[in-house]
Amino acid sequence: MVGREVLLEVLADEGVGHVFGNPGTTELPLMDALAVHPELHYVLALQEATVVAMADGYAQATGRPAFCNLHTSAGLGNAIGNLTNARANATPLVVTAGQQDRRHLVADPLLSGDLVGLAAPVSKWAHEVRHADELGTVMRRAFHDAATAPTGPVFVSIPMDVLDEPAAAPVPTRSRIERRAVPPPEALAELADLLADTDPERLAVVVGDEVAASDAVEAMVAVAEALGAAVYGSPLYSNLNFPPAHPLWAGMLAPTAAAIASTLSPYERVLLVGGQAFLVYPFSPGPALPEGVELLHVSPDPAWLGRTYPTRLGLVGDPRATLEALVPLLRERVDSERAKARIEAAGAARTRTADGFEETALARYEDVPMDPMAAGHALVQALPPDSIVVDEAITTGFYVRGFHHPARPGTYFFCRGGGLGWGMPAACGVSLGRGAPVLCVVGDGSAMYSPQALWTAAHERLPVVFAVVNNREYAILRQNLAGRGGDAARTGNFVGMKVDEPPVDFCALARSMGVEATLVEKAPDVGDAVRQALSSGGPHLLELPIASR
Repeated sequence: MVGREVLLEVLADEGVGHVFGNPGTTELPLMDALAVHPELHYVLALQEATVVAMADGYAQATGRPAFCNLHTSAGLGNAIGNLTNARANATPLVVTAGQQDRRHLVADPLLSGDLVGLAAPVSKWAHEVRHADELGTVMRRAFHDAATAPTGPVFVSIPMDVLDEPAAAPVPTRSRIERRAVPPPEALAELADLLADTDPERLAVVVGDEVAASDAVEAMVAVAEALGAAVYGSPLYSNLNFPPAHPLWAGMLAPTAAAIASTLSPYERVLLVGGQAFLVYPFSPGPALPEGVELLHVSPDPAWLGRTYPTRLGLVGDPRATLEALVPLLRERVDSERAKARIEAAGAARTRTADGFEETALARYEDVPMDPMAAGHALVQALPPDSIVVDEAITTGFYVRGFHHPARPGTYFFCRGGGLGWGMPAACGVSLGRGAPVLCVVGDGSAMYSPQALWTAAHERLPVVFAVVNNREYAILRQNLAGRGGDAARTGNFVGMKVDEPPVDFCALARSMGVEATLVEKAPDVGDAVRQALSSGGPHLLELPIASR
């Protein structure tokens, strides 16, 4: 075989059905091979940042590594922002890029460069293939390591002549790896004792994205119910890690140190299931973990244990396997009637809070331009049960989270990395991976980082509704700048925050790329617009002008 045949054999054996890419000259050997491999569907994106975010959404939706192919140094440079997001999201990606022909690298040809050096900070590891005989091993390793905790993107640079070079070495067979490691029995027993010895009113649970990633939501619910403890989402969580309609759900921890400390201060112990402890952004003073509160931590990645905060007990283990082993130990040790009473009390308090939240949103329905709270409520309320939502709405996203109450994992996606331009292409990838409609709620600023996703949505005929909540400014930046109390706040002159001269016509932009579009100016009209867009079976953009807050 030659190199391109080695690559295609590994892809087929790893179950890859979609290749996300934007081709250039260094990818021509692969593109030539795909001409006779229709089982590999090439998903064309018009820019490399969009390629990576589509692959990110697809990988999160399917739970297995996605494969994407970028164009040498310039294309990899375009992709760095969303590779940063993929690394923060712990998304398993196998990312390749074509390098120039090895025979003239010494002459510094056009678009050549240090691809490994460029990719290394945003990858678990990066490697440039030296000859065709190592290509099979390197690609097998890439798929294996992308899916091994801590999951994330890996990068392989492939000189274009390697794809045409004969390979004498056989392609390694696929390995079967059992990754569901459980901590030792004595460590689990100690954890159970610490949890059971804590008054349920003085015990909190914090869940991170590793819970959803390891299919541990059901086990997490069983642990929480056995304890009768309040459950918080880690700051800026990306997935459904605990059912938001459950009585014990207490909401997301705000990403400021003072707010986290205030929320956790009534507790004696906190059980964290996930990786990074308490994400704070932007900087705010003070430790997020209050003094005197003991941290118990379960993580699949040992690097996070004890990394920032003192930990009474930290266990390395797969979240699902660890929680499933913990449940019977807790049921032996905890008073079930007391836990049940805590659940009932939490449910009553939660219902009162939710009712008030909804009443406030409904009272703002007549505002024009739309109030962000009313816009978020109207969008979510129009969806059928268990609809999939991709959220990059930034300021409006708080309300999307607050009103979206899916019952099962894999129905809510958010980018923990914080780099703009992820949401629209990720929604395309999620729709491809699930074969299902998706609502993508995205801010106007974020939408302008990756509008190319609209073309791919039209080309692939994807049932994605892009709801652009448009306040014609970078509202989150203006709010943070105002909070500094400096010259901008004093003068009211917020430089570089407005996107209104000229305003972006998102409906016209969508139509130029083959996507139908509708302008919706009032909250009472949003529901019908969403339902009509979903019924079309194809992509549709809704532009929702919203008030600045």
